[in-house]
Amino acid sequence: MTFWTITRNDIKITVRDKMFFFWLLGFPLIFSLIFGMAFRETSMDEKVSLNILDQDGSFLSRAVIRELEAEKYATQVLESEDDKAFRTLIIPPGFAENVLAGIQTELVIEQEKGRNMEAMQSAYSHILKVVVKVITKIVKLADSGENIASRFDELELERRITLRSEMGGSNRRVPSGFDHSVPAMAVIFLLFNIFMYGGINILQERRQGILERTFLSPATFGSMIMGKWISRIFLGMLQLLLLFLAGRLIFGIYLGPSLPALALISLIFCGAISAMCMLFGSIFKKEEMLIVFNILLANIMAALGGCWWPLEIVPKGLRLVGFAFPTGWIMDAYHKLIFFGTGMVGILPHIAALSGFTAVFLILAIRFFKISK
Repeated sequence: MTFWTITRNDIKITVRDKMFFFWLLGFPLIFSLIFGMAFRETSMDEKVSLNILDQDGSFLSRAVIRELEAEKYATQVLESEDDKAFRTLIIPPGFAENVLAGIQTELVIEQEKGRNMEAMQSAYSHILKVVVKVITKIVKLADSGENIASRFDELELERRITLRSEMGGSNRRVPSGFDHSVPAMAVIFLLFNIFMYGGINILQERRQGILERTFLSPATFGSMIMGKWISRIFLGMLQLLLLFLAGRLIFGIYLGPSLPALALISLIFCGAISAMCMLFGSIFKKEEMLIVFNILLANIMAALGGCWWPLEIVPKGLRLVGFAFPTGWIMDAYHKLIFFGTGMVGILPHIAALSGFTAVFLILAIRFFKISK
């Protein structure tokens, strides 16, 4: 099979470059580590650390501390203001006296710069809930005419309303951490590798007359196109396979409930990018211009397609722009598979869209493919 000979030869030429393996696996893993650590997922199932500085020492301040300890907190009562650390609730002097007298008083929560803002918001909401509970007990005891200080700890409030909130989807995780960074870096560096090695290789072979000599052999035009396209798909799938495998073994990433769906959408995406690189390698005449174009296009596709940051956090209009590129569809498919538990049926629109990209770019690549200089 002539096309397979061309495919095998292209793969051999590419893997002879030692830097290829660094771009294939080493560099993407380094970036995955950096971005995965920078945007780690915050799990509210874990206890939020909260220091408490009680400057009042009253029965009300002790009640607030007890209620907070009953929540999902790792609380620590500080001895002095000098012990304040990353996240501290300050109960001011005269807290109980002012509350019972109906005088406005404030609880202060301080957090060091650079600390987790999601944990801060969680702490704030739970402190607010505790304050409401404490005030409710005060009002109930005051209405009954009982001594508030002596009866406060004994009073138990009846729970009349239970509120439960949860995220939709069978998998309740949000796009963050290594589960986002590994697929994202795999897509980014696949663009760089396929665009650079695949596109420049075609340009160089045309300038050196290799394509012309190949065409004079038993190889047909169709077998040349098929061989070039399949070799680039193979290299792209190799990169995705190695990075997903390394991400699973090193970072423990989740690959979703359907590995066949993950493999199929990845294969179609590689087909689209391989066709694009063949087109660019055919229409550009100078290697320097092709390199600049490839770098610029890869970065634009990565940024708008949701590789640098999840599309879920950008405005709707900008997200729609991301779907103008294959990267937007592949990253959204990865998120649906990995984070939201979607199977093959859930990514059928993505399969159709990426198949459309593949068909269009492959037709254009065939149309503009040049054998001679």
